[in-house]
Amino acid sequence: MVDFTEKWLPTYIRRDLAVLFCGINPGRISATAGYHYANPANLFWRGLFEGGLTPRRLLPEETSSLLDYDYGITDLVSRPTRSSTDLRDDDYATGAQQFIQMIQTYRPRVICFNGITAFRHATGQKKAAITLGLQSERVFGTDDWPGSYLFVIPSTSGANASFTREERIAKFGELSTFLRQKGWHPLPEPEL
Repeated sequence: MVDFTEKWLPTYIRRDLAVLFCGINPGRISATAGYHYANPANLFWRGLFEGGLTPRRLLPEETSSLLDYDYGITDLVSRPTRSSTDLRDDDYATGAQQFIQMIQTYRPRVICFNGITAFRHATGQKKAAITLGLQSERVFGTDDWPGSYLFVIPSTSGANASFTREERIAKFGELSTFLRQKGWHPLPEPEL
């Protein structure tokens, strides 16, 4: 039997994506399945669809098709764990350094952090009060994030009891609205 901690998930990215989604790290179920957000309790795929970012609810096995919609996906820390609480400070430090290098190379228009924890560790804002949604220019205007807007959604993990399902899915809708305002949305405007 293969140990799930040895199965790392691929990053799907290319230059100038509309959105790069960034989670904390792969969990046991996702690492075992080999796909991002494979746990049925996770709201990520549902949020993309119900938030208007994809025309249908994609399956975890279709992770690579995110690129068809001008989206990418990665994790701040590549190492799979049973829980993000199993991550060490050096995991976050290494992950943040590699993530910033990736952003500077690929320059996505929007970086959407799936969870406040991923955002805190990527930006080094571990003690500051964090609001959800689009972040202020004082964050995304730095050299680390050249030209990228930063957006934070509540963690889509089934273990997230801090926000309701509706609150978490609503943030995907806000991201969709922002993309439309910027002219970066990959889908046609819905008919009324």
